[in-house]
Amino acid sequence: MVGRHQRELDRRGRRDRPTFYTRLVPGGLDKIAGLADRLLDGCRVVDTACGAGAGVIRLAQRYPNCQVMGVDGDQHSINQAQVAVRTAGVEDRVSLACVPLEEMVLDQPATVVINNISMHECRDIERVTQNVTAALEPGGWFVISDFPFPNTDEGLRSVPGRIMCGIQFFEAQIDDQLLPRAAYDELLIRHGFTDLDSFTLSPVHAVTHARRPA
Repeated sequence: MVGRHQRELDRRGRRDRPTFYTRLVPGGLDKIAGLADRLLDGCRVVDTACGAGAGVIRLAQRYPNCQVMGVDGDQHSINQAQVAVRTAGVEDRVSLACVPLEEMVLDQPATVVINNISMHECRDIERVTQNVTAALEPGGWFVISDFPFPNTDEGLRSVPGRIMCGIQFFEAQIDDQLLPRAAYDELLIRHGFTDLDSFTLSPVHAVTHARRPA
């Protein structure tokens, strides 16, 4: 059991976070009431902290009627994503922008904004959430996919909890901090989101989602 979870977390070092995207798209998104139909019909999707493009490619391939935008503050990652998007043949449905999430301003509203395994890395999480709110159309979804750091002694002693403690030690070296899943509830409530809900995709992967008021 330890080995399975450790192999999964080892992949976190890759900027793409492919295992987490595989669970999130489409299975995780399908669990969010009303979202799957919008995605199948076609809408604007923004993948924040998109890294080298695994998520935007998966989204474009799964939802061919959607326009997908990837945003990342690292130019090297965006350069890699551009190559990957062209190689995947989805450049007609994917756009990319290099901008820190704390400075993100979109020229068109999005139906859904996704952040996959990077929300805890935000230097100003309140500012990022404010920008996401502004980027969403009324009724749009904000989907946060992240590690659910345990908030109880029992959770910390579990196998996934011990592994996430190891990840937390690494995060501390780069001035990041894994957050308990409930911290995202509090964050979204502070910013006026509604229809708040969450679910678990694996012992080390949870999704919190809510909607901008219509």
